[in-house]
Amino acid sequence: MAEPLLSDLCSICTTKEPKYRCPGCAARTCSLPCYKRHQQRAQCSGKRDPTRYVKKSQLATPAGIDHDFNFLTSVERSLEKAERHVNDSGLSSASSDVRKGLRRSEVNDGHFAAAGVTVVRAPKGLSRHKDNNTHRSTKRNIVWSVEWIHEDKSRSLSNTSEQTRIAEAYHEHLPRSSGPSKKRKRCDVPASRSSETDRDGVTPSNGEGEFTAFGRGRSPRNDTGSRGPESSTGRYPSDAKVEGVPDASPHVNGTEPEPVSTQYIYFLLRPRTSSNRHVLIPLSPSARLGECLRGRTVLEFPTIYVFSASAPELPEDFILEQDYLRGQSKDQKEFEQLLKEVDPSVLRAIKTEDGDDETTNEDFDSTKLLDVLKQDLGTAI
Repeated sequence: MAEPLLSDLCSICTTKEPKYRCPGCAARTCSLPCYKRHQQRAQCSGKRDPTRYVKKSQLATPAGIDHDFNFLTSVERSLEKAERHVNDSGLSSASSDVRKGLRRSEVNDGHFAAAGVTVVRAPKGLSRHKDNNTHRSTKRNIVWSVEWIHEDKSRSLSNTSEQTRIAEAYHEHLPRSSGPSKKRKRCDVPASRSSETDRDGVTPSNGEGEFTAFGRGRSPRNDTGSRGPESSTGRYPSDAKVEGVPDASPHVNGTEPEPVSTQYIYFLLRPRTSSNRHVLIPLSPSARLGECLRGRTVLEFPTIYVFSASAPELPEDFILEQDYLRGQSKDQKEFEQLLKEVDPSVLRAIKTEDGDDETTNEDFDSTKLLDVLKQDLGTAI
């Protein structure tokens, strides 16, 4: 009798005919000990690779169907096992608490409406949208991402609570920012009321939310809001007031509050204006951030410009909000006068060209046209 070929025998012991085939590599063995030795030698897991290529002719076969069924069953079994593990270990409740915590820290339009702030969203993907880290604290206060623009036009970001004063927020952020060291020295040196006036020419606050920017002998004037006083020459405002916010609120224990540094003057940027210059809103250093933003509009988060109180006037590319509104009011009056002089038939012809044929015979509503032009011009009248 002829001896069998080695290829027809067990690949491990080469003495017996094979009975088993490895699902992982298709190696043929004759017994369980040989199969174990095969796994150790070839570092084979013995499991079928579900991603291995299978010929099309082998798919519609009993073996192919069994392989697919076993794979799907193993996936379902793994999911059930993971779910049981989560329920037994209590991880589901922990993850739900984490999700609730994240939801509590999120800020939505309702929170902004309660704070009286209109937030204009920047398109997703832009750097301003990515830099926005505004959230709520554990005390349910809004923590704003604030963009500080320094005198040297450098930019830095900070997270500031709405309950923090403007001057305190800037002084706390300044040592960590990349501003010059001279600024850090100036904001860290305490000064008396008389020394502040002599050194910087800054008259300290009068206790009613007003501050004098320059000690030039100009008497302070009453103001009705945080927009600052009239300024026709482009200088800093001689006084500014945040409505409803006292300059210094007493502490709970009755002690005097810490003096607010007046070495810097702060301005909130008004976004989306029709002017080619940056429109600035004067802010009181002693006012809280939340009160300064109430009734205002910001683009994603507030932008605050910081200037030295010793500077004589604003740069040419800046304008105060009051001057901006005065110019817009003048332009608006001229526009309204122009509408009165236009023949209504001309307006109806313009409306007909836009495709609105149904209302051709109706009287043209100039008020609607005025509202549309107001939105296009960005005026707030």
